[in-house]
Amino acid sequence: MEQLVTLIGNAAVDHFFRKRFLDNPVDTADEYRFLLTKGDFVIMKTVFADLTPAEKSALDQAFAALEQLLYKKLDVDEKICGHPCNLSVYPPGEPHELRHEREKAA
Repeated sequence: MEQLVTLIGNAAVDHFFRKRFLDNPVDTADEYRFLLTKGDFVIMKTVFADLTPAEKSALDQAFAALEQLLYKKLDVDEKICGHPCNLSVYPPGEPHELRHEREKAA
C-alpha cells in the first residue's frame, strides 16, 4: 500500500507527474519503477485507469485543489518543499525531457 500512497501523494504535489499519471497510470508507475503489490496494482487500475474525460478532469481538479492547500502550508519555508515539491519522486535516470520540463517551470 505504501507505493500506491506514494503514487497518489506525488499526483497531489507534482503537476508534471499528475498529468502523466492521469493520462496513463500503468505506464507511469512502470516508468517511475514503482513496485506495486498485485492488490495495489488492481486498486490503481480500478481507480485511475480508463477514466472518462469527465472523471479525469474531476480528479485533476481535486488534486490541483489539494496541491494548492498543501503548498499554502509548505511554501512558508522553501527548503521544506519547493514547487513542485522537492520531496516528490524524480523519474528514474532523470530522463532529459522530464528534467527540462521541470527546469523550464522554475
